[in-house]
Amino acid sequence: NYPNYLGPDMMLKKISKRNWGEKELIEQMRRRVQKDPVVIKAFKEYGVGINEIDNISICFADLDVSAKTKDKKIYINRKLMGKLDETDLTSYLVHEIEQKTGNVGGGEAKDYLDKDTEEQAFSAQIKFKKEHKGKEEAEKYTDDLLDYHGIKGLERKQKKKQLMKE
Repeated sequence: NYPNYLGPDMMLKKISKRNWGEKELIEQMRRRVQKDPVVIKAFKEYGVGINEIDNISICFADLDVSAKTKDKKIYINRKLMGKLDETDLTSYLVHEIEQKTGNVGGGEAKDYLDKDTEEQAFSAQIKFKKEHKGKEEAEKYTDDLLDYHGIKGLERKQKKKQLMKE
């Protein structure tokens, strides 16, 4: 739905400058996720139809984290709306959808990032960032994530490799 001379990223920048409401932004993000090859591949692997995204309840809320899933509903931190562009906001949606749709048997883990569900979800989010914002942005996000969790040394190198797997 964008003019031929504008690529989708340019159109998204133009759209993000509009004064869109939360519902419109969520629908824009939902449509983008449904067309994303990373998400489509994951849904095929899990045997879930891509249109199931339409049945997922998504909203913005005041949170102490960037995004979370609770009671079968995805919440994205409202404070991020003015700070992040639509691609970055959508990457959090990719993370939560991956977690909600994928293998949910997280099990016990010493660290949050050691849970299989979180590792899969962060990997999907990082892959989405890499596809849409480039390798440098994906690596920066991964480094910030590892910094936040205080992961250092050899463990950091291994975890980064796991999270950025192709």
